[in-house]
Amino acid sequence: MSDEIHFPIGFGLKDLVAWGNTGMILLDKSTTPNTVIKTPHDSDSSSSITREQQIYERCHQRGGHKGILRYYGTFESAIRLEYAPRSNLRSYLSKHAVDTSVKVRWAVQIAEALEFAHQSGVIHGDINGYNVFLNESLDAKLGDYAGSSLDGSPLLISVTPSHGCPRSTLSVEGDLFALGSVLYELMSGSPPYAGLSDEEIFACYAKGEFPDTKSLGLLGSIITRCWQGQYKECGQVICDLKGHTLN
Repeated sequence: MSDEIHFPIGFGLKDLVAWGNTGMILLDKSTTPNTVIKTPHDSDSSSSITREQQIYERCHQRGGHKGILRYYGTFESAIRLEYAPRSNLRSYLSKHAVDTSVKVRWAVQIAEALEFAHQSGVIHGDINGYNVFLNESLDAKLGDYAGSSLDGSPLLISVTPSHGCPRSTLSVEGDLFALGSVLYELMSGSPPYAGLSDEEIFACYAKGEFPDTKSLGLLGSIITRCWQGQYKECGQVICDLKGHTLN
């Protein structure tokens, strides 16, 4: 298998920690702290990694944000990023019981990171449980911008059906809809409509039908408002998450 994969100089199969849609993630233990190299699978995915590089550089130029994976520059045709050793949100939730207070903290961290991305001219386009990462301190970090939009450019990836806004995906509204689905997964333990096919999910969303959130308490109300398009910007979601008061 390793003979069929082009690894950057100094890296091999032993360093592989994840395999994504647009690139593979390689752990670099020679740096302090440890970092990861995200490198394209092939020439077809190079444009996606270039887009991600541009977005991380934009965020870096604006001072960065604690809720976004730290960017350390390029390495050959790859980008070097902060290593999140606790994996992604979906994987972590499948293996660990998490206190509600921690879930609410993660919800705020994700929303604040998304707000910064929007202020930087970025529409993420595919926020889901696989694209939220957890560091050693169990702080949430929003990542994977390989398919994202920068300054209105087209998305380079198809939106995950359970997180796809039926009204618009290339928009703040689309990201807020997806945020609602991430918060639903965070609180319930599974993505919206986990037992349905993609086509069935599309049909439900097109009719304005969403999973019941009454059992999720206050966050359930926030999730529903995200799905229904009642929020116009991330700041409103953050206010409700922090204040536990719905407008």
